[in-house]
Amino acid sequence: MTIAGMGYWVANTCDPETFWISPELADLVGVPSGPIAIKVLRERYEGEGASRVFEGFRTCISTGAPYAVDVVYRHPDGRLLNLRIHGEAERDSQGAIVRVSGIVVDTTRETEALKRIADSEQMLADFLDTATDWCWQTDAEHRFTRFEAGSQSRRSINGSRVLGRSRWELDIPEGSRHEVEQIRAAMEAHQPFRDIDYTVNTQAGQRRMRTSGKPIFGPDGTFEGYRGTAADVTELRDAERLLLNRSAALAEAHRIGRMGSWSFLLGDEMVTWSEELFAVTGFDPSTFDSRNTAVLAMFEPEDRQKLIDIQVAVLKGGGARSVDVRLACPDGRVRDFAVTCKGEEVAGKIVGFVGTVQDVTERKQAQRQLEELAYADPLTGLANRAMFKQSLTTVIGKALLEGRFATLYLVDLDRFKEVNDAFGHAAGDELLCRVAAILRREFGDGAFIARLGGDEFAILVERSHQHEDVRIIAEDLIAALSGPIDLSSGEAFVGATVGVAMLPEHATSTDQAMRHADLALYMGKEAGRGRCMLFETAFAEAVEQRLLLARDLRHAIEENELHAFYQPQVSIATGKVVGFEALLRWTHRERGPISPAEFIPVAENSGIIVDLGLWILREACQQAKAWLDQGLPARTMSVNVSPAQFWAMDFETAVAAVLAETGLPAELLCLELTESLFVDQSEDRISRTLGSLSALGVQLALDDFGSGYSSLGYLTRLPFHRLKVDRSFVDGIAGQPAKRKLLAGIIALSHGLGLSTVAEGAEKRADVDVLRELGCDTVQGYVYSRPVAPDAAPVVAASIEAEPLPDHRPQCLIPDADTAAMIAALG
Repeated sequence: MTIAGMGYWVANTCDPETFWISPELADLVGVPSGPIAIKVLRERYEGEGASRVFEGFRTCISTGAPYAVDVVYRHPDGRLLNLRIHGEAERDSQGAIVRVSGIVVDTTRETEALKRIADSEQMLADFLDTATDWCWQTDAEHRFTRFEAGSQSRRSINGSRVLGRSRWELDIPEGSRHEVEQIRAAMEAHQPFRDIDYTVNTQAGQRRMRTSGKPIFGPDGTFEGYRGTAADVTELRDAERLLLNRSAALAEAHRIGRMGSWSFLLGDEMVTWSEELFAVTGFDPSTFDSRNTAVLAMFEPEDRQKLIDIQVAVLKGGGARSVDVRLACPDGRVRDFAVTCKGEEVAGKIVGFVGTVQDVTERKQAQRQLEELAYADPLTGLANRAMFKQSLTTVIGKALLEGRFATLYLVDLDRFKEVNDAFGHAAGDELLCRVAAILRREFGDGAFIARLGGDEFAILVERSHQHEDVRIIAEDLIAALSGPIDLSSGEAFVGATVGVAMLPEHATSTDQAMRHADLALYMGKEAGRGRCMLFETAFAEAVEQRLLLARDLRHAIEENELHAFYQPQVSIATGKVVGFEALLRWTHRERGPISPAEFIPVAENSGIIVDLGLWILREACQQAKAWLDQGLPARTMSVNVSPAQFWAMDFETAVAAVLAETGLPAELLCLELTESLFVDQSEDRISRTLGSLSALGVQLALDDFGSGYSSLGYLTRLPFHRLKVDRSFVDGIAGQPAKRKLLAGIIALSHGLGLSTVAEGAEKRADVDVLRELGCDTVQGYVYSRPVAPDAAPVVAASIEAEPLPDHRPQCLIPDADTAAMIAALG
């Protein structure tokens, strides 16, 4: 009984409050053996143990039913014992219960063992329930007998479909058969296998599985099957593949990068370096002083303290720390190293440090170069916008605090896009470098010069309080930039516009200075480019007025406050009105009529011109179709087109849609395009768009010819039908022989290229007579009529056609030698 950890007891019915216990039981519970009051032990039961023992004993002594109760008993020495108390009634010859006897067994070890087993099983169950793996078992025939999946894995595969089948009997795609055969070969050879991947078809689609297994043998060595785990690694494989792709460059950098490791135990005197670290730093292991104090002494005092600081930080907060330091290597070069430090723990306590050392000299040098380049323009070598704004802030501060003066010049090249289009972007870059050199030459070392971006430059110059010098400097700069600039691909002519802000007179902050100089530049461009403009307060007011006008113009479109007027175009030969030009008019709700010369530039600068252009196109086509429906003669309707309509919308599609919507025949629509179109667009895009419009049947006219580029080459390559001569060549031609000769050449050139000629701006009969003599086809101007409202246009046309035709016959012009040669050269 002692060995078994048990004892026995007896209680007579004549004295149920006292019972006798054996020496073994007395020794077990820590009380004297022999008779003892029941309450002595009952008081030592924990929890409800006493009541359960009493209930069992009372039932047994009254009914004879045996009982067994598990209780927790507190031993006099303080220990807690798990006891199992058994009781059974004894009867006399007549069957009467005379006493109850039983045994008490110490189940402490058994209970603790069972609890450990239960905890272990619960832990395993918890692990399994939250795991992404399966646990599986097979029999000797390799058929699955057990297949348990965690809650995270049950969505991938149904275990009930697997039981009773071998792995190679599952739905395996052909491409994965060889992988399953590899598993089969290992299992049939009763060999363990690890991390073999294969693919299986499931209800959720194809899944990639990774499995490991080991054979099971009985006590006699008989093969009983396999146990193992499996995991769905579909997402893991995808993630691994992505990780491999993304880390390819990093892996290559690590291969090329030079790195070694080190370690140091607290309380030890020596630092351990790996062979790679000696190779990285160039020190000789045989002569290297590896004492911690000697290693730290190799670094400069500042870096030495950095190393100590990261070790202290690791001791206090754990984790890993890193720091960049510089070290003089044996070859005499000072190199940059990235040192990492992490605590080495034993039983949760840091006992030392481990870390890596990587040679990052090239990276640090590149970083230092990047820091130097962060404030430089990589193309021209000038300062960039960020550096310029810093310098401007400093100069303004000095101007305010020390009474100094400075000038801010903003320079914008006028025809830079032409160089890019004509010679390519490489030539454009070369031009910017040439301009930077001119700025350095013109301003010398006393100025701070920057490229703000694109073709915009800024110059900051300290000065005396003299405005006239500022204007002279700007005009000299414009002259220097307006001459031919030699490029490897030829000469370029650009020119420049300059906006100037005086500091601190015009601005007391960086943003204000840039804004005011930019306003001056903007006004210079508006005034015709190629000039210098000093900031004036009125500029800001003018811009504000333009913004208000743009707002009102948008409102006018929405509220239908715009109107179309029509000016007749008259054939000189027949005196018939052959067409009208649609002209936009706006009556402001407060200011009254506003000149197109005022609101059209605002519309172009604000982007509203696209909506205006579409509005006037639709309105003009509707009106032309309405006149046709009224039985009036078919006349061409001319509509002006802004270059913005080409790049802000699918213009040819929009024109086709308007024609389809209004029903106007395409041949009665003439679109007038100015030469500025060739500045804003590449010739390829222009050619495609005009070709599409011409294919629709629309007529195309080159408007304001001679006022801009005189783009003779475009006339031979693009499908124009008309050449509309600018009014500057027509007005007063009767009294100006030189102008008459030039116009004669233009008309001859137009006819030589198969184009009809329209002269606009004729105001006098004498001018019309000259145009008739020169062979001009069509005339438009006040001499016939001002632009009129839609209702008045047919009346005006009738009155024009009612006038008698002068008795003049147009000459058959023979161009002079120079004009003929020009026509021949153009093809």
